[in-house]
Amino acid sequence: MLRNWVMVALRNLLRHRLHAVLNLSGLAVGLAACLLILLFVRNETGYDRSIKDADRIYQATLEWRLPGRKPERGAYVQHRFGEAFAQAHPEVEAFTRMTGGSQILRTADRKFYETTTIVDANFLEMFGFPLLAGDARTALTDPSSIVLTEAVARKYFGDEPALGRLLTLDNKYEVKVTAVVAKLPSNISIQFDVLLPYSSPSASYMRNWENNWGNTNNVTFLRLKPGASVDPLLAGMRDWVKRTFLPLATPQGPIELTEIAYPSLRRLLDVHLDPMAGDIVPGASRTEVATFTAVAFLILLIACINFTNLATARATQRAREVSVRKVVGARRGQLVAQFLGESLLMTFLAMLLALALVELALPGFNAFLGKDLSLDVVADPMLGSVVLGLILLVGVGAGAYPAFFLTSFNPAQVMKGASAGVGGGSGRLRTALVIVQFSISIALMVATSVVYGQLLYAQHKDLGYNTENVVIIGYFTTDGVKEKRETFLQMIRESPAVQAAGMAGSIPGDGGENNALIRRPGAAVGTDLVMRQDTIGDGFFEALGMRMVVGRTFDRDRGTDAIQRPQWMMDGKPPPEGAGTIEVTGSVILNRSATKALGFDSPEAAVGEQVLTIDSPQTIIRGTIVGVVEDFHFKSVHEPIRPAFYIFDNGNHHAMAVRSKAGRFGDVIAEVDRIWAELVPDRPIQRSFFDVNIANQYQREQKTSQMFATFSGLAIFISCLGLYGLASFTAERRTKEIGLRKVLGASVPDIVRLLVWQFSKPVLVANLIAWPVAWFCMDRWLSDFTYRIDLNPLLFLGAGSAALAIAWLTVGLHAARVAQAKPIKALRYE
Repeated sequence: MLRNWVMVALRNLLRHRLHAVLNLSGLAVGLAACLLILLFVRNETGYDRSIKDADRIYQATLEWRLPGRKPERGAYVQHRFGEAFAQAHPEVEAFTRMTGGSQILRTADRKFYETTTIVDANFLEMFGFPLLAGDARTALTDPSSIVLTEAVARKYFGDEPALGRLLTLDNKYEVKVTAVVAKLPSNISIQFDVLLPYSSPSASYMRNWENNWGNTNNVTFLRLKPGASVDPLLAGMRDWVKRTFLPLATPQGPIELTEIAYPSLRRLLDVHLDPMAGDIVPGASRTEVATFTAVAFLILLIACINFTNLATARATQRAREVSVRKVVGARRGQLVAQFLGESLLMTFLAMLLALALVELALPGFNAFLGKDLSLDVVADPMLGSVVLGLILLVGVGAGAYPAFFLTSFNPAQVMKGASAGVGGGSGRLRTALVIVQFSISIALMVATSVVYGQLLYAQHKDLGYNTENVVIIGYFTTDGVKEKRETFLQMIRESPAVQAAGMAGSIPGDGGENNALIRRPGAAVGTDLVMRQDTIGDGFFEALGMRMVVGRTFDRDRGTDAIQRPQWMMDGKPPPEGAGTIEVTGSVILNRSATKALGFDSPEAAVGEQVLTIDSPQTIIRGTIVGVVEDFHFKSVHEPIRPAFYIFDNGNHHAMAVRSKAGRFGDVIAEVDRIWAELVPDRPIQRSFFDVNIANQYQREQKTSQMFATFSGLAIFISCLGLYGLASFTAERRTKEIGLRKVLGASVPDIVRLLVWQFSKPVLVANLIAWPVAWFCMDRWLSDFTYRIDLNPLLFLGAGSAALAIAWLTVGLHAARVAQAKPIKALRYE
């Protein structure tokens, strides 16, 4: 019997090639898209599961609840957080810290800036990272040790063993390679290139952070003892904070951190899907993962609808076969099993084709995502189970209704030729399924348009500066460079290709932020506002094309613009004994938002007024406002523009922005490289392009939107395959009718309109369903953005019109071919 069923199934596939191709193509593309999305979702939800004891490791996080701001969660905590927390809680088995930086590594013939990570000695042992060479227990115990990843080791030493080799760090310290870490999986949220121990001489500056509980610059992980619960630790967190966090000393009195700092613990396994500021690897939101999971389900649903529609549309062609089998004694259960078997066979063949499509697509998919996704259904039991499950789910789910429908025919009626009664309610079901298909497709088209629109809005929104033709040069605070920065600035300004150049402590897009307390003179102590503070030099606003609302920018020729610090402070020495509170002066520039926050009636009213800001535990800056700059985005447009003020403080400028004249950008790059090589020949230049830096803030959103558009397009393609199949069967069923209409004088356009209108009605109904659903979903999605586009009804009309045009094109081409056939062939049909 089984052999007979297989032979019948294969014979039907060969006899009805168009039906077979459409079904196989639709199912294969749907299954391939579903598998690709599931591989992506599995990767996103599987972050850090390969790390040893990942279920017992937690990351310390900190939420700042500052006056006048929304709570801000961050991955950085204080330098001593881990040590103090572990000492107070016996449930903590171990802790380790990470602090990022950038330093020069060199051999005799190679030198590069490397992203370095300063860690505790137990770092490698705690996470169990695989080593190609070295011992995880001792690799970071020596102050002169350095640990490289496999890629960095090959970069400096080629194929030669790196263990025990010497490198020069920052042109000052000789370090020895004590371990080489194997390539880490892409789905690990703790990524690094070079590891240095906290005892390294290059990390000596961190000693100043030991007792400063207001300075957050470490990523800290805690590992609990086996069987220990995190709940008691979280419940007692506030009491521990009150006992541990020391107040911040200011000239106005201490600031109680216990009132504004709220630490917590985040599971390592939750880090990637619970993103926050300061994460080592940018995370993904659970909403994003859930959205792609839903898209995979919808694509699979559309493919199943195709199968069901095409199977029921062919009911009349298999009615006699079913009737004959019933007459000769076949039971309905046997017939249902036969048709479900055919459905499973079709799904199995489609899955084979889908696996081949996935293998072909994976290299490009991986390159696009920057991941290492793989498809090995034999070596990966979980993946094999998913593939088998999909075959059963799709085969049974899509084939169940056709199987029960086809076996419900009355043999007597069919044998008498009563084919009109064969269809039953299947026509209405097919119409309903087409409506569902196109409702999904139209909703996905709307969603894709909104996602792209929001991305384009973010990329082209007026940021308050001009990103074009600007090069950024970094690391001007390092030894050997900071002594040359004024000379460098003067030389680059002398270039005829340069329009403007200036220095700053932070550049828009670099992620850095420094906050300070500020108030107007006469305001009560304790009413200070927390405001972003940046130090910039003369020419910086001009270099980035920022617009002054009123007043002027800083001028180095005006001696009172720069902060007037005493010499001992400039030399980094402690204050004289009994110095008390020290007030220094300088000029200040506010942004427009800061003038409102400080209570000025207008930007013009602020110019010439003074503000007081805390500079250090002993120092207050009395600043005179000389100008107001238009608001601009220091971070991405996902975050609101906050009040900010700017001071001219030469000692804290680490980066330079250089703007070229029109058409001279290449000349400026060459000049920058030449001057750097002349002034700092022993260090590689670290430069980047401002527009690229800003665009990189939206890289993940861009990839997400492109993925969404691609898979939405596949859903529409599968819908069109099904529509084409239905159109072909409808035209075949109405062959005689078409022939008679032509004999009676109907033209080809008349017949095309007849068939096209039949399939236009369900698409029009689909619009009425898709529009409100898409509006509701996308309005909720946009509500998470501070700056967002408005939902334009034209987007919905455009998606509906596009779906209708696609339906017309799909049906119309086939209808035109059928309508052009000679009437005599149609009248001889059957």
